[in-house]
Amino acid sequence: MIFPVIYSLYMSTFDWHLFYSAERKFIGLGNFFQLFKDREFLHSLWLQFGFVVIALPIETVIGFFVALLLNRDGKFYAVVRSLLLLPVFILPVISGLTWRLLLQPEYGMVSFFLEKLGFGIKAWLAEPDFAYGMVIVQDVWRMWPFMFMFIYAGLTGLPREIIEAAEIDGASFWTKVFKVILPQLRPTIATAFLLRLVDALRIFSEVYVMTGGGPGNATMLLSLYINKQAFEFFNIGYAASMGVVLLILALFLSFFIVRGNVKFEGERG
Repeated sequence: MIFPVIYSLYMSTFDWHLFYSAERKFIGLGNFFQLFKDREFLHSLWLQFGFVVIALPIETVIGFFVALLLNRDGKFYAVVRSLLLLPVFILPVISGLTWRLLLQPEYGMVSFFLEKLGFGIKAWLAEPDFAYGMVIVQDVWRMWPFMFMFIYAGLTGLPREIIEAAEIDGASFWTKVFKVILPQLRPTIATAFLLRLVDALRIFSEVYVMTGGGPGNATMLLSLYINKQAFEFFNIGYAASMGVVLLILALFLSFFIVRGNVKFEGERG
């Protein structure tokens, strides 16, 4: 793990074209200064930020309430819980390809049903706003069971006496959720959110298969733009500098999540 990180930092300090490696030129922080003049980079960074801010809270909320709903004993609930985890185990490439076919305007299942309902055919992945939204929908569909899995595990570990005491005191459903269950589950949710955050920041395969970053650059998330610079334009040094920025961003966000969780645990203790 250490060597690739250090080597990426090393590459980011050079004007380094893959086909002319012998002519690479040391430029120090030049690539990093150039990044913040690059409108496409700033656009991809904004798209990445929007993806995280929209998708992860939705996945967390769905996972939480489904975990509450299925936190019951019985074979039926055990089977349902197992089946709900299936999307998590689908390869990202397969998920992206499946959604691309579902949203295909001529023979896709989504277009078929919308046409039957009288809404007409829409080229979902050919329109910038819809394409970005469908990328998020695909991710929510595939990854909310991941949040459900963590939160359900946390629910099963909660002391039953606390919830029963709240019920005896006449607490409503929402009071129990916000005053009893959520505070107890905060460390579990923070851990799950952190793991999903790191994964969401480097999302690539499903978006590449669905849209390739298009139409235009409407879904050119940061990982796709890094790939474009490295393996289409062969600007290895410039791509490495973007990878370093992504790493710093992930560490920065992770630090605050972990710090907040530790602080909460300290106050509760």
